[in-house]
Amino acid sequence: MGEKRKSRQKDGATKKSKKSSKSLSTETAASISYPTQVSGSSFCESTARLTVTLAPANSSDHWAGIRETLNGMLLRFVPQIRGVVLGYSNIKVLSKAALLYSDSPFGQLEVSAQLLLWRPISGMTLRGSINVQSPDHIGLLLWDTFNASIPASFIPKSKYEWRPFSDEELAAGKPEDTSSTEQSSDETEDSAKSDAEEAPSKESAKFGSGEWVLKGTSQGVGASGSLEFVVADVIRADNVLSVTGALH
Repeated sequence: MGEKRKSRQKDGATKKSKKSSKSLSTETAASISYPTQVSGSSFCESTARLTVTLAPANSSDHWAGIRETLNGMLLRFVPQIRGVVLGYSNIKVLSKAALLYSDSPFGQLEVSAQLLLWRPISGMTLRGSINVQSPDHIGLLLWDTFNASIPASFIPKSKYEWRPFSDEELAAGKPEDTSSTEQSSDETEDSAKSDAEEAPSKESAKFGSGEWVLKGTSQGVGASGSLEFVVADVIRADNVLSVTGALH
């Protein structure tokens, strides 16, 4: 009898624990922790001191080796500089001569250069072009180069909601079937018209099966094609940076 009571008490405590943990996770998902707001641009210039490795083929033309090294850094995240290199200028050779170490045929040359960097920071406000919307996230492209994503967990449900497209909207967005269209005498003109009809609209291709809208309205967050957001996190994968954002 005593063992049964202990078992029941244990089961009750387990149920209460599950309920409390469930409500805690719901509350955590409902509240979005925004980073401290940071003003300024995500682009900056920095003078960097770099060590360039010269191949034997560039021993007679060290400038070719220097440019080859700097070109290899373009559009790549460089940890030492803490940014994505977009361009360079004002190259200066700091070494009097290239140094050779041990039996290596490659020379080491110290140079400095003015670098244009993309260096996004949590808390910055950025604007990107929307390229996909789904119930899980909003995908954006920044300056036609960098990727950004706003997860559904960073979209406040008190202000926004997901609105699936109706069957009529989905049908209207599909290209018309021109297989039974009669060919006119002017084949060039008819072919151009057919191509235009077969091309899906930019809006239907962009938003897919639905869109995020202001709650209680049909006003889409991507009505203008672009969206402003706050940088919540900066993710590095190999030499590529991507941004995780949050909507206010």
